Amino acid sequence: MVSLFGPGFDSPQLHYITLMSLALAGFLDLKVKATSSMTTPSSSTKQVMKKILLFLAAATIVLPMNAQQTEMAQQRQNFQLAPELKKDKNFFNHMDLGVTLGTAGLGLEVSMPVHDMVRVRTGLSYTPRFEVPMTFGIQVGDDPATSASKFNKMAAVLQDLTGNPVDDHVEMLGKAKMWNWNLLVDFYPLKHNKHWRVTAGFFLGPSTVAEAFNKTESMASLVAVSIYNNMYDKLHGKTKRELASVKLIDLSVLGEKYADIYFDLDLLVKLQEGFDNAGRMGIHLGNYVRDVEDEDGNVIHKKGDPYILTPDEDHMVKANMEVNAFKPYVGFGYEGRLVKGNDRLKVGVDAGVMLWGGKPSLLTHDGTDLINDVEGVTGKVGDYVDVMSKLSVYPVLNVKFSYTIF
Repeated sequence: MVSLFGPGFDSPQLHYITLMSLALAGFLDLKVKATSSMTTPSSSTKQVMKKILLFLAAATIVLPMNAQQTEMAQQRQNFQLAPELKKDKNFFNHMDLGVTLGTAGLGLEVSMPVHDMVRVRTGLSYTPRFEVPMTFGIQVGDDPATSASKFNKMAAVLQDLTGNPVDDHVEMLGKAKMWNWNLLVDFYPLKHNKHWRVTAGFFLGPSTVAEAFNKTESMASLVAVSIYNNMYDKLHGKTKRELASVKLIDLSVLGEKYADIYFDLDLLVKLQEGFDNAGRMGIHLGNYVRDVEDEDGNVIHKKGDPYILTPDEDHMVKANMEVNAFKPYVGFGYEGRLVKGNDRLKVGVDAGVMLWGGKPSLLTHDGTDLINDVEGVTGKVGDYVDVMSKLSVYPVLNVKFSYTIF
């Protein structure tokens, strides 16, 4: 539309006022002509009346139209802003898929916003089962100073009995086996900066996060140790009369005629003396920090006694590291663009702690806790135990690469 008021005055309000004023002027002109026969006012009077009426009509129209137009402009502005506000504050209107890598392991993660300042993440993480080699020496008796000479003697007896050489050490492998499902909530405290976040949530997974067990190459030595300890237990603490009924080797499985075969009593007495002088055979891991009682309340190990780990019924030595299955998490993080100008590809970092609920437990197959029940653990395991005994939390440092799906 061509402006009737010249450049700079092209406004719908002014066009509307102009048309209404002209219409009113035409109406008044007709009225004047219709009544000219009744009265004949001068031409100048009629012009003045037209101008006054045009001014009053324009003022009457402009005031309500201006208020109406202001209200309509505000409504249009609100209408235009509403989708953007709705987009920012909607629940689950975006989804990011990410890959994580760090001390919590390798993982996949999905995240979605629930508010313009809050985001929810969930995912799975898995620690690769890398192996850590460890070596433990086999000890005979409670005195490490005399163990070597005793072991050499008994090892020769066992080799003659089993036909296999017996090593003075056991090779073991330690493996991580931690995996967790996590649920995390990110809070963005800076209104105009959506990069920094504070995070709280939890990790949930199996209680056993690491394990250790002997290598296959050490099985022959551990079988020999089991045979030795079985003979020791049959002879130790027996009176001569009790020894007379001891079957050092039970041959009854071969038939009834072998059921009543016993070793010579004098031979058993000599064997008992030799075994008692040597002591049990096993892996000396440390010393007890408190008295250990049996089910009847009898003290079987006093504080300060050596803890000797012996093979289980499968002729193996094993240990598991245990923590709480439910592990709360607190931390903070940062996330930004991976590629300049691309809002879909992002890289982020998370730093925090997984709360274990106290020191972890390192339980051997006989139920002894190397962290809480034993002190002075030697070797590489001792170094691990010293570190873990000081940790009631697990440090988390992860890098995340993510892509916005929608």
